[in-house]
Amino acid sequence: MSSNTLHIINQKLKDEPEEILKQVLGYLDGIIENKSEKNWFEHNINYQLTDQQKRELDAMENLTDEDFMPIEDLFAEMKAKYGV
Repeated sequence: MSSNTLHIINQKLKDEPEEILKQVLGYLDGIIENKSEKNWFEHNINYQLTDQQKRELDAMENLTDEDFMPIEDLFAEMKAKYGV
């Protein structure tokens, strides 16, 4: 990657919060993991949500913080269920 491209990426992300940076990093990891596949670029560019995924996202549109489980509870459940 050219240094100019890295500079542009750094400029765009320099003032973004940690949450945004983690999302970008996850996206990059997904692309890099799939780069050995023949059609990785087309898959990422042309990815379409299924109707079920669209309905699930629509259903979450007006959720509040109270609708979600505290992360500590999630970790406790995951540890109890899977030993994570």
